[in-house]
Amino acid sequence: FTKDYNPAYGGFSYAPKFPRPVQFNFLLQHYHRTGTEHALDMVLRTLRFMGDGGIWDHVGGGFHRYATDPAWRVPHFEKMLYDQAQLANTYLDAYLITRKKQYADVAAQIFNYVLRDMTSPEGGFYSAEDADSIDPYAPEKKSEGAFYLWTEEEISNVLSKQDAQYFRYRFNIKKSGNAPEDPQGEFKGRNILYVEHTIDEVAEKFKTKRETVETTLHNSLEKLLKIRKKRERPHLDDKILVSWNGLMIGALARGSVILDDPGLLTAARKSARFIKQELYDTTKKQLNRRYRDGESGLDGQLDDYAFLVNGLFDLYQADQDPEWLAWAIKLTQKQIDLF
Repeated sequence: FTKDYNPAYGGFSYAPKFPRPVQFNFLLQHYHRTGTEHALDMVLRTLRFMGDGGIWDHVGGGFHRYATDPAWRVPHFEKMLYDQAQLANTYLDAYLITRKKQYADVAAQIFNYVLRDMTSPEGGFYSAEDADSIDPYAPEKKSEGAFYLWTEEEISNVLSKQDAQYFRYRFNIKKSGNAPEDPQGEFKGRNILYVEHTIDEVAEKFKTKRETVETTLHNSLEKLLKIRKKRERPHLDDKILVSWNGLMIGALARGSVILDDPGLLTAARKSARFIKQELYDTTKKQLNRRYRDGESGLDGQLDDYAFLVNGLFDLYQADQDPEWLAWAIKLTQKQIDLF
């Protein structure tokens, strides 16, 4: 890992850069067991650059699938449920180790995104949102990331003069667009939100208090979220997969305890009950793999059993309801029989 590590921007590759939570989890566990500071430092630096980069949705929360550049600034704009679940857990672990609020905040915003935009009325979690969408500035065409991009003009029109100054400096907003790379020519005159300057640097430049800048930027992002809600969203892959829901159930359960948010536990329980009702054959004691539009189907695979059982363990630890432990045992017995 040390050999592959990118000390400039974190991560373990040059480009494209995929966030790989299993790597982070391994390194955090290694640090926890051995005290190897370098293992922790590699992960924390990576998480900070990811959270500041364009791979993170600064307006609505959630991570895009990967970045096309070394600095995590230009994403492939697709969003996957499994990334949200696994990265929420990684940021929760980083918070537990460091007690730094910045990591807890990212985890909380991931959960906000999933519960707002990726949750079915029945409680299951959808699979993904597409990268392409209708361009709000040119509705006759569809392009990569259009839902997430901003012109300098719109930001200046939506925000007050002072607020726009802070925002432009913070996120490197330019009239010509700010994408460091644009091989397909899709980002001309458009801006990807990524952090160019820290809160302290913004406060220093404009000779104001850090708290003022922080509040102003938060309010500005809220205004942009309201504007963005009026845009046509990217296509939603609304199938519900047991395996990815298992990951999300576990993350929400852990988040409910670590972030002291009972609403996350409610969402985890609702998803687990939905799967038990709609995707579990009580006669055969077997899982189906997927659900969509009122129909479940396909035999459950190994990852469906493993990830759901793991999520049920986390759910049991969060609420101590023996129902989850009992079901996890039955699923594990069936998993051994089948696989």
